[in-house]
Amino acid sequence: MTKCPECGKTLNKEKREISPGIYADVEVCPNCEDEWVDESDYEELRALFKRKVFKVGGSLAVRIPKEIADLAGVHDGDDLFITSKDHRIIIEHK
Repeated sequence: MTKCPECGKTLNKEKREISPGIYADVEVCPNCEDEWVDESDYEELRALFKRKVFKVGGSLAVRIPKEIADLAGVHDGDDLFITSKDHRIIIEHK
Protein backbone atom coordinates (compact mmCIF):
# COMPACT_ATOMS: atom_id res chain seq x y z
CA MET A 1 0.00 0.00 0.00
CA THR A 2 1.43 3.37 -0.94
CA LYS A 3 -1.62 5.63 -0.71
CA CYS A 4 -4.02 6.13 2.18
CA PRO A 5 -7.37 4.51 1.34
CA GLU A 6 -9.13 7.27 3.30
CA CYS A 7 -7.58 10.49 1.92
CA GLY A 8 -5.19 9.42 -0.86
CA LYS A 9 -1.99 10.86 0.69
CA THR A 10 1.30 8.94 0.40
CA LEU A 11 1.86 6.73 3.44
CA ASN A 12 5.07 6.84 5.52
CA LYS A 13 6.63 3.60 6.83
CA GLU A 14 7.35 3.57 10.57
CA LYS A 15 8.10 1.01 13.27
CA ARG A 16 5.53 1.40 16.05
CA GLU A 17 4.89 -0.34 19.35
CA ILE A 18 1.41 -1.78 18.97
CA SER A 19 1.44 -3.50 22.38
CA PRO A 20 4.06 -3.33 25.12
CA GLY A 21 7.14 -5.03 23.69
CA ILE A 22 5.44 -5.83 20.36
CA TYR A 23 6.67 -3.75 17.41
CA ALA A 24 5.42 -3.79 13.85
CA ASP A 25 6.23 -2.02 10.62
CA VAL A 26 3.18 0.09 9.83
CA GLU A 27 2.30 2.61 7.18
CA VAL A 28 1.05 5.90 8.62
CA CYS A 29 -0.93 8.59 6.83
CA PRO A 30 0.64 12.02 7.48
CA ASN A 31 -2.76 13.63 6.92
CA CYS A 32 -5.36 11.56 8.81
CA GLU A 33 -2.80 9.68 11.01
CA ASP A 34 -4.45 6.31 10.37
CA GLU A 35 -2.13 3.29 10.67
CA TRP A 36 -2.13 0.45 8.18
CA VAL A 37 -0.53 -2.98 8.55
CA ASP A 38 0.13 -5.35 5.67
CA GLU A 39 -2.18 -8.40 5.79
CA SER A 40 0.73 -10.88 6.10
CA ASP A 41 2.22 -8.78 8.94
CA TYR A 42 -1.20 -8.72 10.61
CA GLU A 43 -1.46 -12.53 10.47
CA GLU A 44 2.08 -12.83 11.87
CA LEU A 45 1.14 -10.55 14.78
CA ARG A 46 -2.03 -12.55 15.46
CA ALA A 47 0.04 -15.75 15.53
CA LEU A 48 2.04 -14.35 18.46
CA PHE A 49 -1.09 -14.59 20.58
CA LYS A 50 -2.48 -17.91 19.31
CA ARG A 51 -2.88 -20.45 22.12
CA LYS A 52 -3.99 -24.09 22.30
CA VAL A 53 -6.76 -25.22 24.62
CA PHE A 54 -5.71 -28.00 26.99
CA LYS A 55 -7.47 -30.20 29.50
CA VAL A 56 -7.06 -29.71 33.27
CA GLY A 57 -9.11 -32.26 35.19
CA GLY A 58 -12.64 -32.10 33.82
CA SER A 59 -12.21 -28.52 32.52
CA LEU A 60 -10.58 -26.86 29.55
CA ALA A 61 -7.89 -24.20 30.05
CA VAL A 62 -5.98 -21.67 28.00
CA ARG A 63 -2.95 -19.58 28.97
CA ILE A 64 -3.25 -15.81 28.73
CA PRO A 65 -0.16 -14.22 27.12
CA LYS A 66 1.75 -12.06 29.61
CA GLU A 67 1.52 -9.01 27.32
CA ILE A 68 -2.28 -9.22 27.28
CA ALA A 69 -2.51 -9.92 31.03
CA ASP A 70 -0.32 -6.87 31.68
CA LEU A 71 -2.47 -4.67 29.43
CA ALA A 72 -5.64 -5.83 31.20
CA GLY A 73 -4.08 -5.56 34.66
CA VAL A 74 -4.62 -9.26 35.39
CA HIS A 75 -2.46 -10.78 38.14
CA ASP A 76 -2.06 -14.20 39.73
CA GLY A 77 -5.05 -14.88 42.01
CA ASP A 78 -7.38 -12.31 40.38
CA ASP A 79 -11.02 -13.25 39.76
CA LEU A 80 -12.12 -13.34 36.12
CA PHE A 81 -15.70 -13.61 34.89
CA ILE A 82 -16.20 -15.81 31.82
CA THR A 83 -19.25 -15.68 29.57
CA SER A 84 -20.08 -16.50 25.97
CA LYS A 85 -21.92 -14.51 23.31
CA ASP A 86 -22.24 -15.12 19.56
CA HIS A 87 -19.77 -18.05 19.70
CA ARG A 88 -17.14 -15.85 21.39
CA ILE A 89 -15.65 -16.32 24.83
CA ILE A 90 -15.65 -13.13 26.89
CA ILE A 91 -13.30 -12.83 29.84
CA GLU A 92 -13.85 -9.83 32.12
CA HIS A 93 -11.50 -8.62 34.79
CA LYS A 94 -13.47 -6.78 37.49
